[in-house]
Amino acid sequence: MGLTDIAKYIPEVREPIRRLNFNERLKWTAIVLGLYFLMSNISLYGLSSAAVDQFQSFRAILAGNFGSIVTLGIGPIVTASIILQLLSGSDILQIDTSTPEGKKKYEALERTLVIFVTLFESGLYVLMGGLPPANPTLLNKSILIGQLVLGTFLLILMDQISSRWGFMSGISLFIAAGVSEQIVTGIFNPFANPQNPGVPAGRLFAAITYLVQGDPISAATIFLPVIFTVIIFFITVYASGIKIEIPLAFARVRGAVTRWPLNLFYTSNIPVIFTAALIANFELWSRFLANRGLTFFGTFDASGRAIGGLALYFIPPTELIFHMIFSPITFFKGLFTGGVYLQLVLRAIVYTIAMVAGSVMFARFWVYTSNMDSRAVAKQIQQGGFGIPGFRRDPRILTKVLDRYIPYLTDLGGIAVGLLAAVADFTNSLSRGTGILLSVMIIYQLYQTIMQQYAMDMNPMVRKFLKGE
Repeated sequence: MGLTDIAKYIPEVREPIRRLNFNERLKWTAIVLGLYFLMSNISLYGLSSAAVDQFQSFRAILAGNFGSIVTLGIGPIVTASIILQLLSGSDILQIDTSTPEGKKKYEALERTLVIFVTLFESGLYVLMGGLPPANPTLLNKSILIGQLVLGTFLLILMDQISSRWGFMSGISLFIAAGVSEQIVTGIFNPFANPQNPGVPAGRLFAAITYLVQGDPISAATIFLPVIFTVIIFFITVYASGIKIEIPLAFARVRGAVTRWPLNLFYTSNIPVIFTAALIANFELWSRFLANRGLTFFGTFDASGRAIGGLALYFIPPTELIFHMIFSPITFFKGLFTGGVYLQLVLRAIVYTIAMVAGSVMFARFWVYTSNMDSRAVAKQIQQGGFGIPGFRRDPRILTKVLDRYIPYLTDLGGIAVGLLAAVADFTNSLSRGTGILLSVMIIYQLYQTIMQQYAMDMNPMVRKFLKGE
């Protein structure tokens, strides 16, 4: 029995048999979002109170809430996709996803692989001590693993509901929801900070408190991540709007013209999600090996944070920007004397190279496995009855014209999104910089999708509000 045969026994959400309007898709999106927040607050039964979140820096990207049944978040889903992307991109797995049969086979394979990855990662988390049971017996460990598998399986179904009945994929929805929650609570939380009870946890109220106390330096330091968050937001929105438009003419109606947009972020946020998940998996394996005395890939402290080895260089140095702003002379002097400042710069360089290289690699794989390459786009244009003015309506000619843009936009977009994500991670913003970048791109793309496809289905007042009229 192959993996695709196993997929027959895995429940799946069916496609809608008719076009859903704006209100219906909004309803299902809201239901999935509500269920996600509910599940993220259901604690794991039998988990030790001494458990420490060793992957806190990746929570914004993996969309998981530590200690809940969705602790793994979208990690297994993305990891399974990475494996299939690598196998497809290297031609080890030869499935033509441009055909309905090939696409169905690919989805069945992915669905089955997610289950196996979930079982593996759940066992690895519990058995390596990342999620220790209060009573370390085999039965209690099995119960924890079962809860993690159940939570991830429900996320898989919710992802399918959101993708097929809502506005976007569940992966994107969960990332945007988690990051938005972190940003709102990080700014406006009025309650006392557990580490400093005399100051509110929300950075806005904390900055005001420090100003009232006559401490502008502390106020600026604690409010700076809010400023960085706003800067990342505007840069991402601006970059998302950069595009090339190819003019198209409708062959059957003379004078009917339109444009085919090719965005700078041609593959959207997918490369960054895959790259961040790959780094998270590398850290998971590094910690697993370190617990067994193999510290080549990294050494970790009691809280699970990398303090040495290769793993340290895949963690963004969030304190780098603060040193450059608040102690520039000491920082630049330290670069020539070695030590901690030089290490921070080296970590930033290695991390940036990893993010950019990973984003370019996954951008290329995604283009070919999701029918976004020049040949597939040329076929879509021809099937729509369009052609490029001045060129014959031959798919081979269209492919050559698109080859002038798509391969370069794929690489350039991968470089741009990887570089932007890496720099955003250095700012120590309210959520992880990569998470904020992804959330802004997700929300911006959601807005464009709604305005292009569902504007006429909306209530007139809602439509006016979204258009800014």
